Amino acid sequence: MKNKVTTQRDSLKVFTIPAGILSLLLTLNGLFAMPGIDLRQDAVLSFAYCALPLLSLPLYLLALGVPRLLPIQTILVLAYIPVYSALNWRTCAALGTCGSVTSVVLTTITTSKVLLYWGVALCSLAAFVVERCGDPSSSERNLKR
Repeated sequence: MKNKVTTQRDSLKVFTIPAGILSLLLTLNGLFAMPGIDLRQDAVLSFAYCALPLLSLPLYLLALGVPRLLPIQTILVLAYIPVYSALNWRTCAALGTCGSVTSVVLTTITTSKVLLYWGVALCSLAAFVVERCGDPSSSERNLKR
């Protein structure tokens, strides 16, 4: 029979390994997007569109040593959605095909890149929760408060 520590490590791997794979894919996606982006128009948005996915893998690797950083992936995806939506709005406005802002945001949320980002964020959050709930020192700290 497995003890609690082994079970917690196995549970942690269930979330950290997919988070790492998805994070690598997201970073590669960001690298491949860089040559095609036009930085002359909306340079800040264009830079953020490329930079936010590129931060995913380094943040994941840092979070392996400092688990408190795992939830930051969620902040990155929440920052990425408005950036990507604004660029999508720019494109559809230039083509004259925009519906409403809501429709553009909803369309953006359903793209593979955003879904990939959500996968990284949710796996990272789950790993953070498993790590925090199974860490005896964190529960001892909470009891002392």
